[in-house]
Amino acid sequence: MPIPPWFVLTPAALVASLNAEQRRTWESAADPATFAQLIRQVRLAPDVLRQLREALADLCPAGEPLAVRSSASDEDGSEHSFAGQLDSFLFVAPEDVPAKVTAVWLSGCGERIMAYRLEKGLGTKPRLPSVLIQRMVLADVAGVAFGADPVSGRRSVAVVSAVYGLGSALVSGDADADTWKIAQDGTILEAKIASKSTAHAPAPGTAEGIVIVAVPVERATRPALDDSQVRAVADLVRQTGRHFCRPQDIEWAMEGGRLYLLQSRPITSLAGIADPDGVLNIWDNSNIAESYNGITTPLTFSFARMAYEEVYRQFCKLMRVPKVLMEQNESIFPRMLGLIRGRVYYNLLNWYRLLSMLPGYQANRPFMEQMMGVKEKLPAGALPEPAPVSWWQRFRDRLRFVGSMLALVRKHFTMNAQVRAFYHRLKIALDGGVAAGKRRPDLSGLRADQLTAYYRELEQQLLTRWDAPLVNDFLAMIFYGVLGKLTRKWCGDEAGTLQNDLLCGEGGMISAEPAQRVRALAREAVKSERLVQALCEDSQEAIEALLPEHLDFARQYRDYLDRF
Repeated sequence: MPIPPWFVLTPAALVASLNAEQRRTWESAADPATFAQLIRQVRLAPDVLRQLREALADLCPAGEPLAVRSSASDEDGSEHSFAGQLDSFLFVAPEDVPAKVTAVWLSGCGERIMAYRLEKGLGTKPRLPSVLIQRMVLADVAGVAFGADPVSGRRSVAVVSAVYGLGSALVSGDADADTWKIAQDGTILEAKIASKSTAHAPAPGTAEGIVIVAVPVERATRPALDDSQVRAVADLVRQTGRHFCRPQDIEWAMEGGRLYLLQSRPITSLAGIADPDGVLNIWDNSNIAESYNGITTPLTFSFARMAYEEVYRQFCKLMRVPKVLMEQNESIFPRMLGLIRGRVYYNLLNWYRLLSMLPGYQANRPFMEQMMGVKEKLPAGALPEPAPVSWWQRFRDRLRFVGSMLALVRKHFTMNAQVRAFYHRLKIALDGGVAAGKRRPDLSGLRADQLTAYYRELEQQLLTRWDAPLVNDFLAMIFYGVLGKLTRKWCGDEAGTLQNDLLCGEGGMISAEPAQRVRALAREAVKSERLVQALCEDSQEAIEALLPEHLDFARQYRDYLDRF
């Protein structure tokens, strides 16, 4: 990439210049004022000065002007940006570099920095910036560029801003900038040309190193860049993004038609913005958090995803969804769930797509939303509108609907028998091994291949025959929804809470059993102060070593592990 020659002086150079007493103060200090006082007092060590002068002689043998820029270790990160809060200096003479280096370090203890660190929870102990010393670019035009639109979040659109002269006019707000938006293929989507009445020009020897000058009237309203230059800057910011594997916010400059990259940082504002050009996904855990609450490990998630894929493919077959329709929607089944930052979510749009394959989609859709705890309507266009179909296709769909409904009615009237058969299979698999008459093996003594074989047998015994829970859930969803409609219609239940009140007294909920057993364990544990202390403070090994002394607790604990 076209970067002006440069080198870096790290904060280690400052630490190496401290005497023994100053170093002790530095290591124990926590107050920014103490650090600032030490920086003012320190003089660069002779060895540091020697290396600095040698590097300067290589960088600017003819005394060329330099930029002395800040580059903090926690600046320009993906989450926090200290841009504009640390001091940088332009058009610095080589002999003035040591003083400017100290000034950059000192800016790391400034009030703005400390306020920002407190706001972001980064602590008040300063982290001094490294100092980038770089050959100055005598820019004819300069500015900033973004590898993605930082406002809309569109990752396919680069944004280029440019001013005449030095880019400091744009950063400081002293000049308005021309702005372009560029598509991936180089098409300029939008151009806003500002009236650029002022610019920054070099002023060596002054405190800032720059001076504000007037731009001739005839140039003020012209674009600062032609179209080919705009595309070149857009290409540069995208190349920088590919290098850092994320969209970048860069500063750039052109001198004599040659483009230079001056600085690059991630676009921190993108973290919370979805790409509006991307595929829309909606994730919701209102319902599934009951089963997978808290953090879920990748191993557990891989099992859950596979189980959902298998059982809902079975469900579609049970509901007589045509094979060709299932094949057209094959990608739905492995993607019913998602694991995001350690938590399991429903891929909500895929649930709608699944439901749309079943009979009575429009009628059952509100019931599914109620069951899953969906409180908001889908955004417009989240799901494509059904394509127009011929009368013959509509006739076939109605026949399929009738067939599916007949199958569902049959399942409804045989539900009790199906549930009994399912529990019988479950008991055989979990209590007696994978086949009747077999005892459950001691898993701790099995080899890896034996464990795998045992798991596959359980999988074959249960997951491939999960019909009763699936049909029961679907019928429960429908009848719960119908109950809600009837309580609103017949009982005037506008709040929609009566249906819950009618059902909440039902006991024997299997999903409540883990919590009930944990409560029973807690009641047993409080009988022993030593056991309570161990459960709160000790390791698992220490707790298990105590179990022989608390047989009732140990029995309930083993039963819990055995069942769940």
